[in-house]
Amino acid sequence: MRNKQRPHSIKRHLTFSTVCVVGVLMFVSWLLVYSEARHEINEVYDARLGQSAKTLALSVMSWGDLPPDNFTQSYTHWLNAITANAKDDDTTTPFGHPYEDNLFFQYRVNDALVAKSPNAPAQWIGTSDNPGFDMVTAAGEQWRTFLLVFTLPDKRQASLLVAEKEAIRQELMTEVSLTIGLPQLLLIPLLAVIVVVLVSRAFRPLGELKETIAARSVDNLDHIHVSQPTVELSPLVKQINYLFSQLNNAWVREKRLVSTAAHELKTPLAVLRLNAENALSATTEAERDNDLTNILTGIDRTDRVIQQLLMLSRVEQQKNTEVTQVDIVPLLREQIAALAPMALTQQQSIELEGRESLWVKGHPVMLSVLFTNLIDNAIRYAGKGASISVIISHSANTVVVEVIDSGDAISDEIKSRIFDKFFRGHTEKGDGAGLGMSIVKDIVEQHHASIMIQSPYFSDYGNGFTVTFPMV
Repeated sequence: MRNKQRPHSIKRHLTFSTVCVVGVLMFVSWLLVYSEARHEINEVYDARLGQSAKTLALSVMSWGDLPPDNFTQSYTHWLNAITANAKDDDTTTPFGHPYEDNLFFQYRVNDALVAKSPNAPAQWIGTSDNPGFDMVTAAGEQWRTFLLVFTLPDKRQASLLVAEKEAIRQELMTEVSLTIGLPQLLLIPLLAVIVVVLVSRAFRPLGELKETIAARSVDNLDHIHVSQPTVELSPLVKQINYLFSQLNNAWVREKRLVSTAAHELKTPLAVLRLNAENALSATTEAERDNDLTNILTGIDRTDRVIQQLLMLSRVEQQKNTEVTQVDIVPLLREQIAALAPMALTQQQSIELEGRESLWVKGHPVMLSVLFTNLIDNAIRYAGKGASISVIISHSANTVVVEVIDSGDAISDEIKSRIFDKFFRGHTEKGDGAGLGMSIVKDIVEQHHASIMIQSPYFSDYGNGFTVTFPMV
């Protein structure tokens, strides 16, 4: 047995995805900023090292073999004054900054160390005689160095090395990273809250739609309305309203069919029961035969009523189906062939006249019902020995189907009501529910066609039903 899959929450997925994507973008931006800051810090600090080396080089050129006598004493005094006056590593003093302890220089003439900062190692730390930047390890610390090689006025080779503790740069980079990264990190929970609020607000119309639909029932299929319509929800609301309309129409058709069936079948069933009781209590064979004949007649009428009700149901169901191009000639030929046996029982003749092919736009099933009802109506009411003709013709813009019979002309009263539901003009001849011609009118209207009655069709007799379709 398959496990029931947990419903997927769009709101939760959208919130989580947004926060994750923004978090990743923040992290990527932090990496880019850190990389650029690292590059800029190194550039600034390296430029300072180079500038310091050149400034010192210009000074040492006037020293000769040795720096002034008070050089070391003055330098040491300044560094001690910084230490004495600074409260911590971030405090500036009139003598400088405590960070100067992380800087030193060494001055060498030929291979002899001539001068250095008081905090510099006693041994030359340069790893080569190549000028430029380098990374050196001294006293267990990493130092960024810049070596400047130049010639003194007396042609001797001098080297000046300026060094800066690498930890200073790393500390600055760490502080820059934290300054940038921590606010972004703290913004992620705030962003999550904001996204949850915004998403919940954006999904409010969807929740309203859900509640509105939940309030609907089969007895209440009115159109739904959302107080805050959106571009995204409007097509959905429109489609739901369309489905509600279709469902409501189907529900109305079902109730109408049930009520019609109950109404139309009640009388013939009562008559059948009465005739059956009479047949059981008949005292003579003639009475029994008459009652049995009445029962057969009642069965035929009931069957006719059922057929018309089923036909009405089919027509109602086909109302919203798409139209196609239909060749009505073979369709008429098929319906005439199906109804010919019933015409023969009335000693009637039936014929089809017209072209071999004519096309109209319509529903094949509904057109079959239309022609069946017209021809069946002619057979039932034209009388014995009548002739029935189905004539097909066309003009530039229309296709015309005429069903003509040679029976008695229809009276004006019947003509005025012949398309009404449940109207039966000749109760003594017909056995239906009075739905046949109303179904014909419905189908004609659905095909944007027209129907006309001409009675009498000939000089003083006959009937003609003319249906005119738009040409394909």
